[in-house]
Amino acid sequence: MSIKMEGGEADNLPKIVDYEIKKQGIIEKAKEVFAKRGYYNTNISDISKSCGMGRTTIYQYFKNKDEIFYYSAKDALAEIKRKVEIIVEDDTLSFIEKLKKLVFEITSEYEHNYIFVLLAEIWIISKRERNEFLESLSEHIEDFKKAIKDLISQGIKAKEIKPVDSESMANTIYYFIESLIIQISTSNNVDINKKISSVNVLIDGLKA
Repeated sequence: MSIKMEGGEADNLPKIVDYEIKKQGIIEKAKEVFAKRGYYNTNISDISKSCGMGRTTIYQYFKNKDEIFYYSAKDALAEIKRKVEIIVEDDTLSFIEKLKKLVFEITSEYEHNYIFVLLAEIWIISKRERNEFLESLSEHIEDFKKAIKDLISQGIKAKEIKPVDSESMANTIYYFIESLIIQISTSNNVDINKKISSVNVLIDGLKA
């Protein structure tokens, strides 16, 4: 019996892997669709067309549009989180440099990237309504704010940053990023470099 069980698991494994690969493929396509059309203007047909499959096939992987958006947004935020972790762990950078690079990565690098646009969409929606999956996504944003706060606190301990209220300053930097992301998502006339230069002046002012 043990041989049959092992054979059955082996037979099922490719199907499981294939399912997850296709599901991730839908998520990747959906991120692009949501970025182009926005959450409210996107429907299942838009996503299915982008994936080259029928709506009934999409429903084999996701219950509805909200669930696809949840996974797409979560995936995009996970990519940003990995970027932030790389910056935080980069020992070649000072704490001031890490803060500047973190702001640049989130605002400038994603200017023409679906991750950036989808992040803006998440923030805008979270201001309008609250539901379970947006609450879950907000945890990623809290982690991001904590990463900023920790950088400031560590910089103070290393005597590279002057004594300040790390939580208050982290919120100030975070709200700048949030504001800029929303501005860029709603207008083509935002001078990103000028905005980033302004926050860099603020960050330079933290030097001990």
